Amino acid sequence: MPYKTRVRFSVHYKPQEGERVVLVGESLLGGWDPFRGIELTADADSNWHGVVPLPIEKHFEYKYVLMRDVDGEISSQPTGEVIRYESFDGNRAVDSSGYQMTVDDGEFDAENASDPTRVKINEQVFESPIKKSPAAAAMPVGDAGAAELDLAEGGGMPTLMVVLYRLPIIARKEAGKWVFRWDDDALYLTSLALRKSSEGKANLLWVGVIDTQEEIPETDRADISRELKEKFNCVPVYIDLKTRDQFYNGFCKGILWPILHMTVKFWDNGTVTFDRHLWQVYCAVNRKFSETVVEHYTEGSMVWIHDYHLMVLPTYLRSRLPGAKIGFFLHTPWPSSELYRLLPVRDEILRGLLSSTLVGFHLFDYARHFLSCCVRLLNLEHEARRGILGVQYAGRHVMVRVSHVGIYPARFTERLGHPGIAKALEDLHINAQGKFILGAIDDIDYVKGISLKLTAFESILTNYPAYRSKVTLIQVAVPKSSKREHAVADEIVVIAARINSMFGTDSYKPVHLIVRNISFDERIAIYGITNALMLTPIRDGLNLIPYEYILCAPEGKGQLILSEFTGCSRAIVSALRVNPWNFQEVLSAIDRVLQRDPEEIKARHKSDVKYVLGHSTENWSSSFLYDLERASEPVHKLTKLGIGFGMGNRLLEFEGFEHLGSAMVVKQFKSCSKRLFLLDYDGTLAISKNSTLKGRMSHAWARPDEFVMGCIDQLTSSPLNVVYVMSGRTATILEKSFEGITNVGLCAEHGFQYQNPGSTEWLMLEDHVDLEWLEVAYEVMQSYTERTDGSYVEEKSAGLVWHYLDADPDFGEWQAKELHGDLEDVMSPFPVEVVSGSGWLQVRSKSLNKGKMVEKILERLGEAGKPDFVMCMGDDRTDEDMFVSVHSALPGSESLFTCTVGVKPSNAKFYLRNHDEVSHILASLCAADDSQWEIGMNREGSLQKHLMRSQSTGDKAF
Repeated sequence: MPYKTRVRFSVHYKPQEGERVVLVGESLLGGWDPFRGIELTADADSNWHGVVPLPIEKHFEYKYVLMRDVDGEISSQPTGEVIRYESFDGNRAVDSSGYQMTVDDGEFDAENASDPTRVKINEQVFESPIKKSPAAAAMPVGDAGAAELDLAEGGGMPTLMVVLYRLPIIARKEAGKWVFRWDDDALYLTSLALRKSSEGKANLLWVGVIDTQEEIPETDRADISRELKEKFNCVPVYIDLKTRDQFYNGFCKGILWPILHMTVKFWDNGTVTFDRHLWQVYCAVNRKFSETVVEHYTEGSMVWIHDYHLMVLPTYLRSRLPGAKIGFFLHTPWPSSELYRLLPVRDEILRGLLSSTLVGFHLFDYARHFLSCCVRLLNLEHEARRGILGVQYAGRHVMVRVSHVGIYPARFTERLGHPGIAKALEDLHINAQGKFILGAIDDIDYVKGISLKLTAFESILTNYPAYRSKVTLIQVAVPKSSKREHAVADEIVVIAARINSMFGTDSYKPVHLIVRNISFDERIAIYGITNALMLTPIRDGLNLIPYEYILCAPEGKGQLILSEFTGCSRAIVSALRVNPWNFQEVLSAIDRVLQRDPEEIKARHKSDVKYVLGHSTENWSSSFLYDLERASEPVHKLTKLGIGFGMGNRLLEFEGFEHLGSAMVVKQFKSCSKRLFLLDYDGTLAISKNSTLKGRMSHAWARPDEFVMGCIDQLTSSPLNVVYVMSGRTATILEKSFEGITNVGLCAEHGFQYQNPGSTEWLMLEDHVDLEWLEVAYEVMQSYTERTDGSYVEEKSAGLVWHYLDADPDFGEWQAKELHGDLEDVMSPFPVEVVSGSGWLQVRSKSLNKGKMVEKILERLGEAGKPDFVMCMGDDRTDEDMFVSVHSALPGSESLFTCTVGVKPSNAKFYLRNHDEVSHILASLCAADDSQWEIGMNREGSLQKHLMRSQSTGDKAF
């Protein structure tokens, strides 16, 4: 196992409002890219610090960067604008050594390499890869930078970090001292099973907040952390109560929960606007969790995140833990794309989840909605390979898994028959003798449909007098402090009282309403006397009450009436599924369970018991972790991942695939005298600035902006530069776009026609091109256009493009796949190829592509004019031919920069994130070529330029 040193970096800087400090450096420190650097946290004394695991005995160079927030944007990595790097010559450096080390860099912008106290090494030698040294064992638990870390903790067993909002711990303060014990009902009743099933197999490390309504003072935290770690293997995340209230009741329950359960209230005492402050709090809490996870993460560990409270946590972790296997399981429903799109931060949350390695849902319906959101909102592709669902996201295959969680059967079966069960039943004072018992246990929440159930029960007693005095409903309504549903609770009490007053007698109470938390024994006791369990939620993601009831129900009982909106109703086949809004259907279901044949009840119950035992929590968790452990990146080995959910989509870095920095390009640019630029048009030089346009209009309006045109004009004015624009656009469009810039070379339709720099003559890449196939291809494409609203055919001189970006995403993608197959069949006799891209499908001649055009350009330049500097940039699949060709022609050149725009698998050596970075690179080269250009960044992060004099044009030659 590769050993790592925990390096705690620290620097002092007193920030102005909105400022923060970021650490940047070589590969693992962000590749000198501030937007992928290590974000530091400030303490009360303005000391900025962060902990980074680095390979042991390696040399690392780095600096600090000052950044400023823009418009309150929240993301997993530094966002906004770069104010300045540290200005001293050279870089800071550190040689990683030992178990843990602290690097105190003093003041920001003040180099202190000669300070003998700058670096402190806590341990210099590893004695064993699975044995913790005495020095490490003696290390105290303190602040974020001094938390202990165990290598291969647990005698060499793998570590599984289970991250959830609340730790599975019950915390109480007794006589001034904190007392802790396990909460076996935590994590939706699965925590006990996870602990039991992991014994001897993995070291479980729990991360979450302590579930208490009492503020934990700073002075108590070190002792509490030590006790929880030693006795429970839990790591607490400390968040003040005010922030927790805004996080949980404000954003999680007030915004996310209604959206996820598809119960959004559009009008409630007036129009309600989205509170962006609550979103910032949500991100801040997720970031706090990430800091704790990173500090306790060991090489090779797996991270399993649970539920909607932490949906952007994978993004934060991905930026700090390159290559970590991160699983996420959502225990709520996922809404349809039409409802989810109402959420203003919809893209950020989707990108957060897609930063995981594996995303899990309870039902296929939820997974289907999630995939639909990925397609419709992020324009991603999904697929199913060998039964595994997945999303193609930024060159990664994110697995999507469907598996319903179960219960821990032994916990219930071992308790059945215990004397405490009988005592609990006696204390409940329920007269079940001779009665048919309908049972229910629900939280007090409007989505649980308790009022609908009571109203249906009232209706059956009203319409079927024979059932009076024979049928009793036991309704347990569990209050939740976080769910402020006082009106719901009041309504339940009123309806129950009305039913009892109408139909009750001295010996018969129709409704036993229990409004409180009940004990485990009371729960089993109620299950034991219940003939049929009846749950009628209007929306329910995870409900394991039916599973518990099936195991605890004695022979002759065990029937189920479940709302069709309860997730497990589809898993338990014997259940009577009802629409809780349809009273007649509910009444019929109640009547049916009352009339069902005893032998049928017995057979159905036996089948249900077999299912529950075979789908336990252990099986669920083992299966999920099996997939997570074996998940891999299918294309390239990753050395750095920085997947973000903010604007700009900072994504990932593959091995041998680096972000293109202007410094390295400018250095080579200045040293060379024969420079060749091969620049793609759409997506590289030109994008649509109107974000409201898409599809046909966006394509038609896309033009290089004034700034880019100024850069092209500047570059082409130098006799040392040769610039070609490589495009799939027609010659007419290119001529119009670059009108007035005579020294730029233009290649239209991927080289079908081209115009050399300084010339107005259009030449043909090939003298004789067979275009007889155009009419055949057009007829096929047109037939699909007629059946696909929003699609259209773009006609070119030497090709056809079918655009479907304006079509319904699912239907458009479906039609594109069908069209691709039809075209390949019909066009097989012709010398053409069918190429697919994002929202388009093209038929083109096999002999015409950008790679062939590159060969033509290099041939024209000849050996004497062979370039010593090449900048080749493009953004889509048609540019890959160009990258391959130039690499083949100029192998091993240090001054060859092939660059794809957007991070994805590519034949290019470098990447830029977006069009703005392309503009910045071009501007940097212009500034290097002419000192009278001033290049800068405005406050919004957009590029500005000031051209101090008009540039003369001249003939192009090397």
